[in-house]
Amino acid sequence: MTGPFGRDDPARPEAGRDLRWPAGLSPGCSDVWACSELVVLAASAVVFSRLVTVSRWERDFSGIRNVRIPAASRGYLEPDSEFEFELDRLRLCARVSEFVPSRRLAWSGQGIDISAYHAWAVSGDLGRSRVLAGFAARGAAAIALRETDPGTAQATLDRWVADLKIAAESAPP
Repeated sequence: MTGPFGRDDPARPEAGRDLRWPAGLSPGCSDVWACSELVVLAASAVVFSRLVTVSRWERDFSGIRNVRIPAASRGYLEPDSEFEFELDRLRLCARVSEFVPSRRLAWSGQGIDISAYHAWAVSGDLGRSRVLAGFAARGAAAIALRETDPGTAQATLDRWVADLKIAAESAPP
């Protein structure tokens, strides 16, 4: 696990309590994990739209490359959608495992020597949303990530959430 888990550390284990974790990939069972939270000055529907519009990920989120989605998806994630992407040169094949419009999104992903889970919870209304994101991973690649740079998972998730804030707040009304 990452971080010193001080009282104000966003990566402390209880920080992700509002997220739903699958067996074996909860923060306490993972080789590396992170949790990030912030307020976005946009309605939850706008925030969620930016998350599920994978056809825009390469423009909206730094470090995301080579997004591949089935042609039938029209560029949007839906329940059980399968997709592929690279995040900072880590290639993942993923499948949506939780989808509650404007509220919850999660996917499980597999890569070389890594199993990952990424969850999002969006709440709020009237142009102001709370975004909570969590990432957990197991496997040799996750251990190597933790050992070479213990803060990289947290920094990557923080960057993704910050990019989401910029994309949602700059979306046309």
